[in-house]
Amino acid sequence: MALSPDSLYARAFASDGETLRALRSGLEGRKARIQRGRLAAALRTLANEPASRVLFVDLDGIAEPGSAARELTAVCAFETAVIAIGSIDTAQYTRELFQQGIADYLVKPVSASLVREACAAVTDEGAERPYAGRVVAFAGSAGSGTSTLVAALARAIGAEGRTVSVVDLDPISGRLPALLGSEPAEGLPALLEALSAQAGNDTDVGAAADRIDGVCMPVDAQVSLFAYALDLALPAAPSSVSVLRLLGHLANRTHLVLVRGFPDPVTQLDIMQQTDARVLLYEPTLSSLSAAVRCLALLGTSHPATLVQSLPRMPRSALSPAHIRYALGDRKPDIAVPFDSAIHVAATEGKSKQPGRAWRNAVRQVLDRILESAAVPQRD
Repeated sequence: MALSPDSLYARAFASDGETLRALRSGLEGRKARIQRGRLAAALRTLANEPASRVLFVDLDGIAEPGSAARELTAVCAFETAVIAIGSIDTAQYTRELFQQGIADYLVKPVSASLVREACAAVTDEGAERPYAGRVVAFAGSAGSGTSTLVAALARAIGAEGRTVSVVDLDPISGRLPALLGSEPAEGLPALLEALSAQAGNDTDVGAAADRIDGVCMPVDAQVSLFAYALDLALPAAPSSVSVLRLLGHLANRTHLVLVRGFPDPVTQLDIMQQTDARVLLYEPTLSSLSAAVRCLALLGTSHPATLVQSLPRMPRSALSPAHIRYALGDRKPDIAVPFDSAIHVAATEGKSKQPGRAWRNAVRQVLDRILESAAVPQRD
């Protein structure tokens, strides 16, 4: 059946609860019909129901993707873009689907943002940019993995076509610039000092903004870095006013701003209370967990944070699950990022190696969380 003005935007079939939830969230606000089922259910429905602009079909349990794709294209309208979902992650499986006219293939676990991006790609809507001007703050004790996570997220955000500014306020470690493969430009202390002096004097906004280009170090076409150049002389700690003014300027230039490395707890709290989203990392050790618990208490319920547990290399150094539950009370970590030897090798030996799927999935979950919590409401 051909498409009509009254046709559904999307019809979706999923075999498991996690995929159903991702589809419902990703298609929220669209005229869509989502139900549990696999290929057979989809074929029965499509034989008798009006066509939709986009079709999601779960192919779990299908060993012959080419045959399944031919059956789908035989009952779909010519204008319908078919997106397959499945657990088999091989080039051969994907190639067979594409050869039979499937528009895209999403490997489980599927996230809401992947659903939205797939829809935008197959319908030529262009990449949605609902997160423009949003600032996300990251905090965690030394060794909890904030630099590693921020670098991975910056790369992932840039790969999706969004621009991102990364602000590292740690003047000592230099770890985040190294992970991004970039050396910071000179001038961040002078810029922050100028922004602090600008407080209450809006006539200097343009002059301060002009300095940003000189401090910006492009990592690639989408990612820019603002960090301290490593020097023997430590810079003075910036005020929260100057940092917030810098973040405000950057929010007007890029889709997302990621900031970490606060100079002291007071500045950290002041900034985190005024950002659009917050991510708090901890290792399951006494000192790291104590710092996270205190930060959560200070932020309170009016400034919710995504809580990420970073699992250490040596599990025996970690607190027991019972100790963690006791310290966090009713709160559980939203996401657990597993230790991955590839990340450790890249950080300590400079060797590039692809991290495992479990680590990539955890980073994807963090990305979905911050995009959701920092999202601009959709326009009517």
